[in-house]
Amino acid sequence: MFKKLDSRRTLPVLLLLLAAAYALFVPALNPAGVHQVDLGSVYQPPSAEHFFGTDQLGRDVFTRGAQALRMSLLLAAAATFFSTVLGVAGGMLAASFGGLVDRIIMRSVDALNAVPHLLLGVVVLALWPGMGWAIVLSIALTHWTQVARIIRSRLVAEREGGYVKLAKASGASAPSIWFTHLIPAVIPQAGIALVLQLPHAIWHESALSFLGVGLPPQSASLGLLLEDARAGILLGAWWLLVFPAALLVLVSWSVAVFAHSQPPKSRRAGKLGRSKSSTMAGPDSITKDHPEAALAAQGLNVCKLDASGNTVQLLHDLHFSAAPGKITVVMGESGAGKSLLLKSLAGLLPDTLHSNGNIFVDGKPVPPRQLARLRGRNLVFVPSSAATALNPVKTVNSMLKQELRRNRRERSFQVLAEALNQVGLDAQLLGSYPHELSGGQAQRVVLALALISQAPAILLDEPTSALDHETRDLVIGILQDLAADGRTIVMTTHDPQLGARFAAEAVCLKDGKLVAGGGMEVPAVEKELFQEAESWA
Repeated sequence: MFKKLDSRRTLPVLLLLLAAAYALFVPALNPAGVHQVDLGSVYQPPSAEHFFGTDQLGRDVFTRGAQALRMSLLLAAAATFFSTVLGVAGGMLAASFGGLVDRIIMRSVDALNAVPHLLLGVVVLALWPGMGWAIVLSIALTHWTQVARIIRSRLVAEREGGYVKLAKASGASAPSIWFTHLIPAVIPQAGIALVLQLPHAIWHESALSFLGVGLPPQSASLGLLLEDARAGILLGAWWLLVFPAALLVLVSWSVAVFAHSQPPKSRRAGKLGRSKSSTMAGPDSITKDHPEAALAAQGLNVCKLDASGNTVQLLHDLHFSAAPGKITVVMGESGAGKSLLLKSLAGLLPDTLHSNGNIFVDGKPVPPRQLARLRGRNLVFVPSSAATALNPVKTVNSMLKQELRRNRRERSFQVLAEALNQVGLDAQLLGSYPHELSGGQAQRVVLALALISQAPAILLDEPTSALDHETRDLVIGILQDLAADGRTIVMTTHDPQLGARFAAEAVCLKDGKLVAGGGMEVPAVEKELFQEAESWA
C-alpha cells in the first residue's frame, strides 16, 4: 500500500491511520474507562497502568484522550462537510446567476469574514449551549466563505474558457454545460477545501470547548482535556497538557501535509501512457538507425484528457534524432507539436499531459523521470519567451551568478563578462534588470544562462521569434559556432525558409505528426518543406 504513496505522504498517512485506530478501538475496548472515577489515583504520572497518567478525578487520560480525539474528529468532519457544501452552493449560485445575486453573496462573504470566527461561534453556542450540532453549525457558518470565493472564481474562469464557449455555440443546454464542463472543473477544488478545513475545524472546536462554551464538562473532547490541564499544570501534572496537545498537533499536521503534498499520478493517467509502443527499446535499435545521435526519440506519443474525459493525441508515434556538431531544426506551423517534442526530450511535460515511447541520450534509454537529473548536465532547455524566463526582480549579474553557483563554477567579474561576450553582449549589461533589456538582448541573456551549464545538447524553442533581422542573424551565428564546437543544437521555428537556410538536419511536423525529414539531410527534404510551407500561408 505505502509503495504506491508519494514519499512525502507516507508519514502523514501512517500517523492518521494510527490516530484513527487509537480513537476507534481504545474506547471500544474500555468503554467504562472514559468516565470511571478513581479518587485514589488522582494526578498519577504516566506508568504501565496508565500510559498517559490520570487527571484530577483519577480518570485514565489514555482512554479519555482516545474518546476526545474521536469526538473532535467527528464534530470537525461534520462541520467541514457542511461548510464545504455551503461554500460550493454559494459559489455556484454566485457564478451562475451573476449580477445582483453575485453581489449579495459576495458582500455576505465579506461581512462574515470581517467578524472574528471565534466570536461568532461563541454567539451561536450561547443560544444553544452544550449542543454538538450547534458546534457544527458555528464552524460551518464561519468556514464556508473561503470555499465559496474559490469555487466562484474557478467557475467564472472556466465559464470564459474556449471549450465552454464552443459548447454554447454548438447548442449545448445550460445543464449539459454545467454537468459536463463546469462541475467537474470545481470538484478537485472542493475536495482540497474539504481536507484543508479539517485541521482548522479541529482547532476551532477545541478552542470553543477550552473556553467552556463547547461540549458539557462530562463529555470528552481535546478542548475539554486541555481545559482540565489548566489547573493540573500548576500542580506539576504536565502530562495533562502534553498528551492531548500532541494529539491535536500531530493530527492537524498530518492532514495539512497530506493535503499539500503532490499526489501520485492516477491509474487513469497511467493507462494513457500505455500502448503497444511503450515497451522500452534497447539502445541498439536507436544507435543502429542513428549511430551518431546525441538525442533521440522513438515511438514518442503525447496525449491529454479533454474536458469530456476523452483522450486527445498531441504527438503521434514520432521518431526523431539529433547528432552532435549539427543544428537540427524542427519546423511546423503553430500548434504542430514542436514545443511538445522539445519538452518531451527535456522531460518538461506538464502533469496534465501523458507520454510514452522512448527517449535516448547519448544512445542510452532514459526514463522520463530521470531526464530531470540530466538537465543542466547533459542537456539544457531554452524556452521561447525570454520575458518569462528571466526573473524581473534580479539583475543579469545576479542571475548569472546564481547559475554559476549551481554549476559550481567561479563567479568572478571576468567569468561573468565572458559569459555575456560569448553571446555578443557587453559586460555593462550585468547591472541591468530584464525590463531594461531589448528583446534581442533578453534572448541572448537567456542563451548565456543556458551556456553556463556547458551541457553538450541545447534545446531552443523559437529562439529567433520576434527578433529583428540583425539580431536574428547574430543568434543564428552563435548557434552555428556552438555546433562547430561539437554541441548538439535542436531548435524550433515556424519559418521553414529560415530553418532550411542554416540547418544541417531538419524535420517538419504537422498536427503532431512527422510529415517530412526525420534525420535526412536538408537537401533531401527541402522540397517537401517548402511545399508544406506553402500550405501554411
